Amino acid sequence: MIPLFIASLSPLSGKNLICAGLGLKLKKDGYNIGYFKPVGFSPVFVDDVLTDEDAVFLSRALDVNEPLQSISPVIFTEDMLQRLVKGENLNIREKTMEAFHIASSGKDIMIIRGIGRLTCGTCLGFSELDFITEVNAKVIFVDKFESYIEMLDGFLYASNVLKEKLLGVIFNMVPSAKLEYMKNTIQPFLTKHGVDTLGIIRRDPLLRATSIRDIVTALNGKILCCEEKADELIEHFVIGAMNLESAIQHFKKISDKAVITGGDRSDIHAAALETSTKCLILTGDLYPSYSILGRAHEANIPVIVVRADTATTIETCEKLADTTQLNNMSKIQHASEIIEKEVDFETIYRKLGLTK
Repeated sequence: MIPLFIASLSPLSGKNLICAGLGLKLKKDGYNIGYFKPVGFSPVFVDDVLTDEDAVFLSRALDVNEPLQSISPVIFTEDMLQRLVKGENLNIREKTMEAFHIASSGKDIMIIRGIGRLTCGTCLGFSELDFITEVNAKVIFVDKFESYIEMLDGFLYASNVLKEKLLGVIFNMVPSAKLEYMKNTIQPFLTKHGVDTLGIIRRDPLLRATSIRDIVTALNGKILCCEEKADELIEHFVIGAMNLESAIQHFKKISDKAVITGGDRSDIHAAALETSTKCLILTGDLYPSYSILGRAHEANIPVIVVRADTATTIETCEKLADTTQLNNMSKIQHASEIIEKEVDFETIYRKLGLTK
């Protein structure tokens, strides 16, 4: 059994994306894979079992049928924090390793999703580096494109610590304008320092997309019609604050969008419903006319009413897009296609001693 640990330099960098893509590719090539998340930070109850929300979704997406307690054995909660600071021995190492042995039984490869940096978990008495060392895992580091210096520092530090355990690094969410620089400058620099670049994944609108359901939750809004469309994905948010003629021209240029506008702008509502709009978000706690609501129902376009003003609403939606999770099966499928295309599986398989 080969443990493959996915680590990162920062939160929300794409670990779930890489886990899903790698796992599906390995399954496609005939390997029996397992999934493991040592520590979960998104507590949720499933069948009366406290577990991690991301771990539940990804294990199902990868068709891993182990008990939830074995997939994510440690769920970090406020209660755990209080017990920890009081000096209680939580037996994290023992609990984690016992679960890992169960989850990995009979598997060819274990996909292990880390929290973040190698030091994460130190306060629990069992850091990510401790776990990697204990199970003799190979490691892939991933990070989203932000600061060159921080990324290079982080990857080179990881290489110095992990040595031959580090398979390489993957850059995620890279703007199209930076792709050539990454390939021609950053990648050769890392190669010179003994670090393989296993993938450069460009920023993708669909992977940043968020569901209408998640938007409603984030805005504490109310769906007035077409609730059956709540799992549709929104790729773009557009403010409808211009004059009608400008709005029509603008709306025609953008697909898969949510239009955010005041609840009293019936002209903008009508214009949005005539284009490829997936959702209409009305701000200021103002409801649309019966005419608009009827047209939205006919067009199968959900209408959401929220209390916040337009500026606050667009800010919330943009933040949601930046932090949206890989929690939708259409995203999983899209992610697997991107990973298979952009990630250097030949090098990964060679370093793991695998054949396609």
